[in-house]
Amino acid sequence: MSAFILMNDGYQSSEWENEIVRQPDVQFHVPTRTRKAMTMPSRTPWLQPIWFFCAGILFLGLGFSLLWLEQTPAAAQDVIDLSDADYIGASECSSCHRDLARRHDDSRHGLALIDTSRDKDPILADFSVGAELRQVQFPGEDAPRAFEADDIAYVIGSGRYSQRYLYEVERGDNRVLPAEWDVAAGEWRPLSLATSWDDPAYDWETNCAYCHTTGLNLENGRWEDDGVQCESCHGPGEIHEELASDAGRNPDEEELVDIRASINPATDPQVCGQCHSRGTTAEGQPFPVGFRPGSDLSASFTLSTTDQTDHWWSSGHANQANMQFNEWSASAHASSLSSLRESDQAEDSCLRCHSSDYAYTQRLIAAVESEDRGGQAPAPATLDSAQFGVGCISCHNPHSEAEFDFNLIQEPVSLCADCHTNTPEGIHHPSKEMFEGVDFVEGISGFVGAHFGAEDGPTCASCHMPSVPISSGGERSSHTFAPVLAFNVEGLPDSCSSCHEDQASPENISALIAAIQTDTQARLETARAAVTDATPAWVTQALDFVEGDGSLGVHNYTYADALLDAVYEELGLYTTEAGQ
Repeated sequence: MSAFILMNDGYQSSEWENEIVRQPDVQFHVPTRTRKAMTMPSRTPWLQPIWFFCAGILFLGLGFSLLWLEQTPAAAQDVIDLSDADYIGASECSSCHRDLARRHDDSRHGLALIDTSRDKDPILADFSVGAELRQVQFPGEDAPRAFEADDIAYVIGSGRYSQRYLYEVERGDNRVLPAEWDVAAGEWRPLSLATSWDDPAYDWETNCAYCHTTGLNLENGRWEDDGVQCESCHGPGEIHEELASDAGRNPDEEELVDIRASINPATDPQVCGQCHSRGTTAEGQPFPVGFRPGSDLSASFTLSTTDQTDHWWSSGHANQANMQFNEWSASAHASSLSSLRESDQAEDSCLRCHSSDYAYTQRLIAAVESEDRGGQAPAPATLDSAQFGVGCISCHNPHSEAEFDFNLIQEPVSLCADCHTNTPEGIHHPSKEMFEGVDFVEGISGFVGAHFGAEDGPTCASCHMPSVPISSGGERSSHTFAPVLAFNVEGLPDSCSSCHEDQASPENISALIAAIQTDTQARLETARAAVTDATPAWVTQALDFVEGDGSLGVHNYTYADALLDAVYEELGLYTTEAGQ
């Protein structure tokens, strides 16, 4: 029997797409749960997307918020209404999606909250030290004492950076304990959220629980699942499960349409943004109460903007944890689809790099053609139908990080170079070729870039995803995809000085970068103005190469300079300048 994947058509990136479109162990079962009445909408074509696009562009202050709101389209109309659906729990999901569930169980999402009431093994801290930092006045006790492992009801976090701990006052009332274990340093650190532990700042349910649980009910302080489980990202699964059960082991195409439309594919960056962001609701809550995958995040949540200096460095990089969505919203990745549509040279083939819909849809089509997926194949994504730019799942596999750290779908350099490289259709984003110094223009030899040729030299992520200090301690990789070029900012390392501090001062590095980019831009403009119909084609090719790289000489100044020298010689511009 063919196995059918119960997911509608959204984008998930290369390495983990096969997990989604090919699941040999997916089976259908009939649960014994009591069902509630369900109203079905009229059937509509499943080829239409069922999510909507958040490509917010974060500029400054209020302008960012307004722009984000303007660029969030209304929800598509062919989605089964899930607003009244109930959460069913990850155990129900795993009864069909076994392999995905097993991988997810050990992921950092799955381990975002761990119940230690019966098993203390997940606690990594050493309680033989740090007693002075762990002092707590527990309810009903006469004097303060250091909290111990037996006091811990839950571990917060998988322990990549640190572990925090929960004390259960009573059911539905938990408090974050006032010290955390620094996993990397192997030591206790104070967790000073307020002057006293009975302050509301330590209240778990109102401050933290939304992003560490699934199906949180704020009214009673309870939740469906510990950790970030299936329904955190795919939405409540009640209707999905009921439709699959009713269809039985051999759903027909019409049933498959409804089954796939009854669960969110979690391809919208807003799904990740509900927790990987900082902001507030209208009521001042630090998480988007009421948001469900498929809805509009901006309707219930306002992102922190760059004029809030307690959240941002002056460079435009976040200085608090969990602000990836805030930063991404400011990046060209977020606007890659809208910027493509503005180009008069845009074609559907460009979507391979400009939209996270395209590649996934192509793989769904291939899976149907190879009979690994049931039902009809979706229509290919087009410039008109594509929904998202370069989003979270273009780079990350949310289910597992077994092969690459940080849930990446490929090795980082290859991941960037997949798109930031030249295209057969014409010179476009040849950053890889410029950085490495490969031969590009006939008759002009390439120069291996100093950065690329250096032993243990920088990679794409070294500069474009710099490790930035955050206020709670430690560092996080920035998702602005911009180097830190703010020099001499107290507490903020720039992207250059750590490697070049013995060669130049921060002031001189800053001046050098400005001089290189200003000179390169001026030379490009001068050369462009001198090009005529009689100019050899290689001249335009060289100019397109230098300009298309996008760094204005910084990726490989020696090579860019040599190319522009050759252009100037061909156009006689050095003679012209000498005669002036």
